[in-house]
Amino acid sequence: MEEETSLANLGFPWSEVFRETEPYGAGKVARYYLAAVHEAEATLPISAELGRPEHHQYRWLPYGEARALLSARLITILDWAREVSGC
Repeated sequence: MEEETSLANLGFPWSEVFRETEPYGAGKVARYYLAAVHEAEATLPISAELGRPEHHQYRWLPYGEARALLSARLITILDWAREVSGC
């Protein structure tokens, strides 16, 4: 997380539970962990390999707004995170 977002002070109150996406692209699977963030601001640092940030933007959104922006592959991850966290 710190490498891609500058967020370093993460808490894992749900232990190290994770959920993986269905395979996409050339069979790639993404693994998502559920963590609590104690910082409000993130930055998108320049990747040494790419010469640019790995991501174009970030935003903190309420569940409904986030869900409306996601693809079906990622909606399942968001729904899982909501269920596990109780938020």
